[in-house]
Amino acid sequence: MRHQWRDYYKSQKTRGLRAWSSLVSRGPVVVVALGILILILVAYHATQVRERQRPERVTERLETLRAQLAPPPDFTSKWKPPPEFVKGIYVSAAAAGTTKMFARLVDLVDRTEINSMVIDVKDGNGALAFIPTDPTLADHVAKHPSIPDLKAFTAPLREKGIYLIARLFVFQDPAYVALHPEVAVKSKATGGIWRDRKGIPWVDPGHKEAWDYAVKIAREAYAGGFDEVQFDYIRFPSDGAMSDISYPVFDATKTTKAQNMEAFFKYISDELHGSGVKLSVDLFGLVMWQHDYDLNIGQRLDIAAKHFDFISPMVYPSHYPRGFEGFPNPADFPYEIVHDNLLRGQPLMARLHSENPGVKIATIRPWLQDFDLGADYDAAKVKAQMKAAVDGGASGWILWNARNVYTEEALQAETAN
Repeated sequence: MRHQWRDYYKSQKTRGLRAWSSLVSRGPVVVVALGILILILVAYHATQVRERQRPERVTERLETLRAQLAPPPDFTSKWKPPPEFVKGIYVSAAAAGTTKMFARLVDLVDRTEINSMVIDVKDGNGALAFIPTDPTLADHVAKHPSIPDLKAFTAPLREKGIYLIARLFVFQDPAYVALHPEVAVKSKATGGIWRDRKGIPWVDPGHKEAWDYAVKIAREAYAGGFDEVQFDYIRFPSDGAMSDISYPVFDATKTTKAQNMEAFFKYISDELHGSGVKLSVDLFGLVMWQHDYDLNIGQRLDIAAKHFDFISPMVYPSHYPRGFEGFPNPADFPYEIVHDNLLRGQPLMARLHSENPGVKIATIRPWLQDFDLGADYDAAKVKAQMKAAVDGGASGWILWNARNVYTEEALQAETAN
C-alpha cells in the first residue's frame, strides 16, 4: 500500500511538471489570455458599480428596504433636553439589535441611576445600522441593519424618559472606504490603502464629501428620535506606519491638521445646530493636558469647545502610560487620574468663556472606564471615577464597555432623572 501511494504521488508530480512546462512553452499566449480575462472582469465590475449607483437603482433599493418596516409610530413628542447631570452607558449597534441583550440594558437603566444611552448608529464595520429616508444613503446601509426603523426603536425609550445619544464614528470607516477608495488614506510605499496597526482603513479627514455624509447621518438620527449626536474618530490617524501615510485630499503645505479639524467642527455646528440637535464630540484624554498641541491628530480642546455642546474626553486611567504624573500604574488610581484631567482643563475652559462672550462653550462630560485593563475594574474603581467627575465639575459621565457589560454594583438604585 505504501508503494502504491508513493507511485501515485510520483505520477501526479510528473503530470504537474509536464503541465507547467506546457504552460511555460505557451507563456505569451497565457499572459495575453489572462490579461483579457482581467480586463473583462474589471469592466464588468465597473459596470455593476455604475449600475448600482444609478439614481433609479438607489431609490429602488431604498424603497425595498423601507417596505420591510412596520408603519411608523406616532412621533409627535418633543425632543428631550439633556439631564442636569448625564449618567450614561454605551450600547453597540449589535447589542441594540439583539432583543435579549438590549432588554437587559434597558432594565439596567430602569433599575439604576442611569438616565442616558449612547447608541451606535453604524455597525462595527461602518455601515449604517438603520434604514435612512435620504436616498443618497441607500448604498451605505448594512446588509442586515440591526435597528432598521429608528423611530420604532427610539419611541419606547423616549416614553421611559431615557436621554438618547446617537454615536457616529467618522473618519475611521471601512465601509465608506470600500465604496470610495479614492479618498482613503494611502500608503506612500504601495500606493494602495493605508491601514492602522489594527488593519483598519481611514477616510482622508480633508474629504468634504465625508463631512457631508456625517451630517446626513446626524440628521437621520435626530429625525429618528435621538436627542443628541455624538461624533467619534473625528481626527487624523494616530498609530501604525505613520511615516508611510499619504493624504489624497488633505494638504499639509496649505493647512494644519488642527485647522482642518476646526473647519470640520465649524461645518458640523453650522449645519446641525440650527435644527435644535445637541452635539457632542469624543476626544483623546490628553487634550485636557496638552492645550497648545494637537497631538498630531488635529484635536485641541479650545477649538472643539466652541462648536459642540458637550466634550467627552476619554480619560480611561488604563490609557495613560506608567509613570504618568508620577503614578506607577495610572489604572490603580481611578479617582486621581479622572479628577486631575478635569482640573487640568478648567483654566482653559474659563479663559474660553471670558474671551468669547455670547458664544456657547461646551461642558465636559467624560467617558469613564468600566472594563478590565491595567487593573481589575471593580465597583470601587468605577465609583471612584464617578465621584471624580462630580468633584471635578463635569456635567455628567458615560461608562464605556465594548461588550456592553456594566458593573451594576457601582450604580445607585433608580433616582429621579
